[in-house]
Amino acid sequence: MKYSFIIVLLLSLTRSADAQNIERKIIISNNNFYYTTIDEQFQIGTLHTGMISEALETAKQLALPAGRNYNEPVNPFSWDISGDNFYCINFLDHPLNDRNEALKRFSLSSLQKWSSDVTIKDMLIKSTDQNMFAYNEPYKFTNNRANVLNNFFFDAIAMNDSSFYMVIANNGELSTWNYDGKKWEHGNILQMPVDNYFTLFTHNKKLYMMLNSGSIYSVTKDAVSRIEKNINVSLASGLIIMNKEKNTVKFIRSNQIDQTIPFNKLLKTRAIKIF
Repeated sequence: MKYSFIIVLLLSLTRSADAQNIERKIIISNNNFYYTTIDEQFQIGTLHTGMISEALETAKQLALPAGRNYNEPVNPFSWDISGDNFYCINFLDHPLNDRNEALKRFSLSSLQKWSSDVTIKDMLIKSTDQNMFAYNEPYKFTNNRANVLNNFFFDAIAMNDSSFYMVIANNGELSTWNYDGKKWEHGNILQMPVDNYFTLFTHNKKLYMMLNSGSIYSVTKDAVSRIEKNINVSLASGLIIMNKEKNTVKFIRSNQIDQTIPFNKLLKTRAIKIF
């Protein structure tokens, strides 16, 4: 397995990232939009960014030293932006990638555009060298608690640079974790079956999650409570849009995304309001 991976890796010396489906969400911050895609062959990430007055197709494509795994069921790439920092969980299937050290943070200004000098091989190697900002205690705890990972899904979000939340589901259990910059704390282990991926978002400094079914829950350390929102969507059918400047949350169906239309116009005419 490792030898075949190395052979494939060597073939990627000059390969750059191809645009794929948008992962989880679009974030608006500092009058810019941000979204990520994952290369289907190598699972390495790309951060796309541009001004909200511009179309998505015009976005700069920045190479990410991180990505997701491709084991079934696929958990989409978990990422967020807070200030000038990009946060993510690097779950790449790589022989040198330790998932206990998967929590990464790096400045947006440090990211480079894909080019012949910035290749997927470069990013794969860099991803294994990238320092973690916190030990992945939620993953270790979940692994130690269960013999197998079954219906294992997770997402994480940065409330700010000193409050990083992670929600993790496995074997019909759900737990909420918070890292305050020094230590992890978690609440009660909740009995809540989750059979597909979910996405976290925030509004008014409160944490929420949308299940794949479209159901929305408020999340605290010790409780998950469903809230009534009649938006009639499934998470798999589109993307959450978090506007960190205007403190709004919207949803847009994938079949409503036209990458040639200015993004702010796209939001006004086709996005559904959640908060």
